[in-house]
Amino acid sequence: MITAVELGLLYAIMALGVYLTFRILDFADLTVDGSFTTGAAVAAISIVNGVNPFLATVAAFAAGLGAGVITGVLNTKANIDGLLAGILTQIALYSINLGIMGAANVSLLRADTLFSGLRSEGYVGGGSWTGSLILLPVAFVMLALMIWFLHTDIGLAMRATGDNSEMIRSFGVSTDMQKILGLALSNGLVALSGALVAQYQGYADVSMGIGIIVAGLASVIIGQAIFGRLTIFRAATAR
Repeated sequence: MITAVELGLLYAIMALGVYLTFRILDFADLTVDGSFTTGAAVAAISIVNGVNPFLATVAAFAAGLGAGVITGVLNTKANIDGLLAGILTQIALYSINLGIMGAANVSLLRADTLFSGLRSEGYVGGGSWTGSLILLPVAFVMLALMIWFLHTDIGLAMRATGDNSEMIRSFGVSTDMQKILGLALSNGLVALSGALVAQYQGYADVSMGIGIIVAGLASVIIGQAIFGRLTIFRAATAR
């Protein structure tokens, strides 16, 4: 149960990314299944090759940003339906992820990760609630950053793009850029979650992202059904 809670806190970052596209942009983005694995693959192969775990995690976030940009460009510039654009990027990412890892699975059991020190001390995965207490602030910081961003001018424009794109376009806001930015940030968070999960579990697998979008959507829908979505704070927290 304790391990499930710790993993849940890491997956919460992924749920924030899904919330950004599904609720804020009103965009059903299926890129998530691919970008989650991309984050895990980039982080894993970087760490195996001697890159600092923190830098490897940042690189995973950047890779997720790139995946989101591709989906956004396909949708806004190539005029491909959002659902299909996400599917195309997701399929492409499967091959890309295999190319990044060079194999279907990369082990991190003997490599130094962000969790190596905590695990050796028994704080994480050791049967105590200490790990959950350590990871909880990480989830809250990401939540606070999301709420802060959605109250900035760019965040307000993004929210307006999802609510009424024609109205916000009349104010001179580029809805295409807002969609691309939103998709990039969303998949960046998803890839970040994938990188952390891979380091926590000790491996990255090419199929570990399958079904992630379902889990993310379920988290958003069930959470908001319980807590409501009248304000950004309640809606984002409910994920």
